[in-house]
Amino acid sequence: MKQIVIFLVLILFYSCRNERISTENSNTPIVWNEANLKKKATDHLDSTKWDKTMFKEDIENYNQYAKIFNSYPINKTPFPVALYDYAVSSVPFTIEKGKRVFKGVKIGEYVNPKSDEINFKMTLIVSTGDRNAGENSLVESRNYPYLVAQGYFLVRNDEIDWVFTSSPDGQSTLLVNMKLFDLRFGETVVIYPQSNHSFLYQQIDDSPNNYESLKDFKEAISKRL
Repeated sequence: MKQIVIFLVLILFYSCRNERISTENSNTPIVWNEANLKKKATDHLDSTKWDKTMFKEDIENYNQYAKIFNSYPINKTPFPVALYDYAVSSVPFTIEKGKRVFKGVKIGEYVNPKSDEINFKMTLIVSTGDRNAGENSLVESRNYPYLVAQGYFLVRNDEIDWVFTSSPDGQSTLLVNMKLFDLRFGETVVIYPQSNHSFLYQQIDDSPNNYESLKDFKEAISKRL
């Protein structure tokens, strides 16, 4: 079933990999603290501050593609939020090392919605052994200023589900098949599925942000796999 869903998602929801929303007029970066985070949370509860047009579009999209949204580890149903200005990104990639094949995804946020510069927050790499292994990701901007993403990898007879969250205070977590990674201790996680349905893992203190290109990052990381 998910093999079919993957194909549909790639066609219908490519924008979820690089979602840009700009509904506020602000050219000045916000320095988030407890006070303005609390205000943002309060704004989300105030229906007079909701982006009602976007909320209506989200409902229409969900009603049309509910089966696809429900294919992710956590069902993505619509909810109202206050106006916001935020752009997020999900970039898939493949690493081949001899006969070994790894598929990965890097999740981040644009420095600002009009910029092409991305600040990556998490990279997940899975040993699939197959360059055609199924995978998909959904990065969500609706929780601004929190970054949220989820997805899955289909590996042989197993499914690797993952959910990622990052808060403005620098706290980030990645949950992979109920294994929690505190990303303060390394923003790159590598998963090695085993034939007995368990998995081994690495947590590497490195990031695509430290390299000029994805190619450079892949070359550096492949030496540690």
